[in-house]
Amino acid sequence: MNRVTVSLPDRAYEIYIGSNLLSQLAELIENVGCGSKSFVVVDRNVESTHAKTAMDSFDGEIQTHSIDAIESSKTMPTVEHIWESMLSFGCDRQMPLIAIGGGLTGDVAGFAAATFMRGVPLIQVPTTLLAMVDASIGGKTGINLPIHTTDGDTVLGKNLAGAFWQPKAVFADVATLETLDDRQFRCGLAECVKHGLLGHQHVLTFITENVTNLFARDTETLIELVTTSAAIKADVVARDEREHGLRALLNLGHTFAHAIEPLKELGLFHGEAVSIGLVAAVSCAEASGRIDGTRADQLRSLLTELGLPIRLPMPVDISRLLGLMRVDKKSLDAKIRLVLPTNEGAEIVEDIDDSVIALAWTSVGASL
Repeated sequence: MNRVTVSLPDRAYEIYIGSNLLSQLAELIENVGCGSKSFVVVDRNVESTHAKTAMDSFDGEIQTHSIDAIESSKTMPTVEHIWESMLSFGCDRQMPLIAIGGGLTGDVAGFAAATFMRGVPLIQVPTTLLAMVDASIGGKTGINLPIHTTDGDTVLGKNLAGAFWQPKAVFADVATLETLDDRQFRCGLAECVKHGLLGHQHVLTFITENVTNLFARDTETLIELVTTSAAIKADVVARDEREHGLRALLNLGHTFAHAIEPLKELGLFHGEAVSIGLVAAVSCAEASGRIDGTRADQLRSLLTELGLPIRLPMPVDISRLLGLMRVDKKSLDAKIRLVLPTNEGAEIVEDIDDSVIALAWTSVGASL
C-alpha cells in the first residue's frame, strides 16, 4: 500500500493507495482516529458492490444514505436529505461521515460534512479514477446552482456553492476500477493528463507508454498512476490550500469544461468536458504564443489515443459559451480567468481577448 501525505499548515492527512482496501476499511478508519460508529453516504451505483464490501468490514453501528450520482442531484435538496438522515441517526460532531463513490458523491457528502453542525470528520473512499486522482483530494466540496442564461434557458452552474473541508484520510482502492466502465475510466485519465500538463512530462510519458496496461486495469500500473497523480495534486494543495494563487493551476481546462458540462444536449461527463476544455485551452495558448504547435498536436493525439473527445459532439453558439464562462466561480469581475498551458507548465491568465477565446472555441467545434 502506497501513501501520499497532504501537508497543510495546521495538520496533515494521508492518501492510501492500494488494492483490496475496502475489505479492511473499518480497521483502516479506526487507525486514523475514528470510532466504530459511522454515517456513510453511498453512490447508488456501487451500493450493492464496492459499498457492500466496505460495509461488511464494520462491526460497529453504521447508517448508510444512498444518492444518485448525477449532476441534477448535486443540489441543496440532496444535501438537506443527508442532513435529515444524519439527525435521525443521532450524528454528533465527532461521528465521521464516510463518502463512498465517485467525485460527485465526494463533493456532495463533503459539503454535507463541512456544514452539518459546522463540520464533522470526513473520510473519502473514491471508487472512480477521477475521484482518486482529483476530486477526493484537497478539501474542495460543493454543489451546483441554477444559472438563468440570456436565451431563457436554465443550466446548473458547477460547484457554485461549497466549502473547503479537508478529509481526515483518503482510501483509494484500485480494485474498484476493475468494474468501472471505460467511459468513466477515460474521464479519470483526462485529469491525469491535466496533471501532466502542469510541468510533469513524466506523467504524460507514463500514460503514453502504458495505454494497454491501463485499460487492462493492471493493478501495479494503476497504483503507480494514482500515486503519482495524487502526489502532484497533494503538493499543489499543500502550498495553496485555499486557492489564493498556485492551486488555480489545477483548473487547467476547467473554465472551458464548466461551460459545456451543464449543457444537457451535449451529454458530456466531467472528464469528457475536461478533455475538450484542455484542447480549447491549448488552442488558446497556441494562438497567444504560449505553446508551440508540436506540443499542442501531441496533446490532441494523446487524448484521441485514450478515446477522449477533442471536439464538441454538436455545435454550440460561442456567445452562449462566453456568457457561461463569465459566471464561472473562477471569473473575476465578469472577466474570464484562464489557466493556459505553456511549453514548460501552465500559467494563470486574466487578459486574454474574447476573440482569442472565441477562436479556441471554434477549434473544438463551437459555432459563431
